[in-house]
Amino acid sequence: MLHLKNIHWSVGKSHILKGINMTVENGEAVGIVGPNGCGKTSLLNMINGFNTPTQWEIIFQHKNVTSFSVEQRAVAWIGRVFQSFGIFKQLTLQQNLALAFVSKLHWRQKLLPLSSLPTSYQAQIDEVLNDLDLYHKKHEKAWNLSWGQMRLLEIGRLTLQDTKLFLLDEPTAWVAPKLKGTVIKLLHKIIQTGKMVIIVEHDFGFLSEFVTKFFVMDDGKKILEWDHATIKQSPIINEIYFGK
Repeated sequence: MLHLKNIHWSVGKSHILKGINMTVENGEAVGIVGPNGCGKTSLLNMINGFNTPTQWEIIFQHKNVTSFSVEQRAVAWIGRVFQSFGIFKQLTLQQNLALAFVSKLHWRQKLLPLSSLPTSYQAQIDEVLNDLDLYHKKHEKAWNLSWGQMRLLEIGRLTLQDTKLFLLDEPTAWVAPKLKGTVIKLLHKIIQTGKMVIIVEHDFGFLSEFVTKFFVMDDGKKILEWDHATIKQSPIINEIYFGK
């Protein structure tokens, strides 16, 4: 369980986040929606620890982790997919996924070739590549992938890192419609294992395939927190996006 309490963040005289409260349960996916500039990415940055809030408290699995550094949060529980790609294009798909295990290897093991990885790690890499329908490209350089396939590979790598909370910032940007189904399938698998997903996305249709509830923001504040059916019919949503 993740619980954010009264998050405020300011830059100079600009009050960016204004008293945000959010609870995400294990096995739950929350879609954050709202107009550009409303604070969605800033909220993800707060959870990551990239920005220092003026006031807040974060509880994860009943433990106060407010003082954790960016590195501590990344190692312990947070995985992030940014709007820009985090793939090493000069490495093969297999090598990109193998990076998920770096923190678990002894320094001597890090000097050995990829074939020396424990069999269990290699099996996990193959399973993810099969899930992504990319196994046939296992030994190809990542620069041969489409943008959508790179995004899939990036999310797939997080699944190998013992990530407990997935923060996804517009993961379907540049993803072809036919690949969105693969992303949805992968996210369903993540959620079914009891992991949490917080996703910033503009595509309501995509979100409705797996999101448990919507968290609607405007001007740095939470405006609504409803399920998909209620959000879709809300006149407030139309007002936020399209004006009165």
